Amino acid sequence: MRVHIARVAVLTIVALVAVACGGAASVSVDPTVAPTTPAPSAPTATTAAAGVMWTVSDKSRAVVSVREQLVGVSLPSDAVLTATGAKGTFAVNADGTFASGSRITFDLRTLASDSRDRDNFIKQDTLRVSQYPTATFVPTQVTGLALPLPASADLTFALTGTLTIHGKDKVVTFDVKATRNGTDLTAAATANPSLKFEDFGMSAPASNFHVISVVDQIRLVIDLVATGPAS
Repeated sequence: MRVHIARVAVLTIVALVAVACGGAASVSVDPTVAPTTPAPSAPTATTAAAGVMWTVSDKSRAVVSVREQLVGVSLPSDAVLTATGAKGTFAVNADGTFASGSRITFDLRTLASDSRDRDNFIKQDTLRVSQYPTATFVPTQVTGLALPLPASADLTFALTGTLTIHGKDKVVTFDVKATRNGTDLTAAATANPSLKFEDFGMSAPASNFHVISVVDQIRLVIDLVATGPAS
């Protein structure tokens, strides 16, 4: 044992002298000396695994309700306009965020109510659909939703994301009631709180010969229909 320790000490001195003299030391390693075990590396963060990819069906629709006072009518009523032409895909990650590229769009040129005059005015003067033909929602986070989704269930949760209308972005939250049945997903998402025209750089529609006034409050409901692979 003493001989072994002495040998290690001599080799160490030789190496130090060689370094001090600017030379390179060639030192043999005693195979009886146990190698040092490297410390385990710290775990690296991993991206949350993406869930099922859902494809938005063109059966989806966005329904907008606005309170208006009509000429010759004693009480105010709701103007209800519906947009179709939905497209998009989305996937919820394991941590409740959404996979990159998740988005839903609606074609605002399809917007229609029970009045063609109203529709033309809203599309041409308020929304300017020739310049801004779509409304886009990019989901970012769900809360109150157990993941992964069960194959069949009724679901209630909150959904947050960025809504773009008229070229303006606004972070909005929806209260969602949804049902999954295998490959089919349906949901009613209600914006809470309601929105205002000014949120998107617009003014409430001005009065005309049919309408006396319009309340600056937009009640938005997205009726979503989507399909995905079987779980």
